[in-house]
Amino acid sequence: MKKSKCAPHVPFSNIKLCGAKARQNNNKPCRQPAMANGRCRLHGGKSTGAKTTNGKLRSSQANYKHGMYTKEAMIERKRMQLMMAWRKEMLNM
Repeated sequence: MKKSKCAPHVPFSNIKLCGAKARQNNNKPCRQPAMANGRCRLHGGKSTGAKTTNGKLRSSQANYKHGMYTKEAMIERKRMQLMMAWRKEMLNM
């Protein structure tokens, strides 16, 4: 006999429900099964964000694309603008 990979059957009456109030549907509570945080995947979400400093660092670098607007890059561009303006002024003297 082949073993099933599905979760064992639990009676629906024993499952904790989400209970989030709906804006529509006469404010009836959500009937989806709850996760550990007490809400369903739609109303509670799985992630509450990074907590550790390492996790926050990884999160900030996850969407890093080019660095054009970092402090260092903006300072460097401003320095180059000033240098070019100074050079232009020196040539026009």
